[in-house]
Amino acid sequence: MSLIRSVYAWLLLSLIMLPLFPVAFLVERLTGWRDPRRDHLRRFTASWISLYGWLTPLYRLRVEVRERMPRDGPYVLVANHESGLDVLALLPLRTPARFLAESWLFRIPLAGWLFRACRHIPVRIGDRESGRRALERAEGALAEGSPVAIFPEGRLSPDGLAPFRAGAFVLARRAQVPLVPVLLEGTGRAWRPGTLVVQGRHAIRIAILEPIPVRDVEAEEPEALAQRVRERLQGARQQRI
Repeated sequence: MSLIRSVYAWLLLSLIMLPLFPVAFLVERLTGWRDPRRDHLRRFTASWISLYGWLTPLYRLRVEVRERMPRDGPYVLVANHESGLDVLALLPLRTPARFLAESWLFRIPLAGWLFRACRHIPVRIGDRESGRRALERAEGALAEGSPVAIFPEGRLSPDGLAPFRAGAFVLARRAQVPLVPVLLEGTGRAWRPGTLVVQGRHAIRIAILEPIPVRDVEAEEPEALAQRVRERLQGARQQRI
């Protein structure tokens, strides 16, 4: 059954993704002149790819307190990182955020072009210089008015939150923008890291916590703020918000 589920999941994702590339190319060509930040292109691709999560019976997506998502303006979205499904889980929020994503994703045929066209930001995990350049590019995106999304654990943690790195919180403080914490729950059970096997049917929870305003971001040291956000996300796992 695991093999059948996995084949079905990857086939459905392929059927959704393949038509996206030529359509996204046309959207980019037709709207690029009036959308230099590519916010509309990112919203479009997020809505298209979200079909995968809503159509497959393998996942039951539940978004909690959607109204807490800012409607516009720059912010730093921070989420825990359970699985490779996490980006797909965030797309139903329809945020125009530019993701910090592992650099190897930008080398995949077609997908790499889409990552670059959407102006997502490559970073090599464990490479300090690459991380510094990625945060500089993220600061530039915020200065332009685009939000940025970061997984502050810096690695996959399917069985509990790992310590948060301070980079995302340094970035928010330097750019003077709010933080939007998002809890992802269930993606690590649905798709374990290191395997292509889909593990049965699972509910996936996407819970938006109360945003942290700029005044609080500026008032607290990034390391302490990272710990506080981690504790808030950990607490939200034990209750509905």
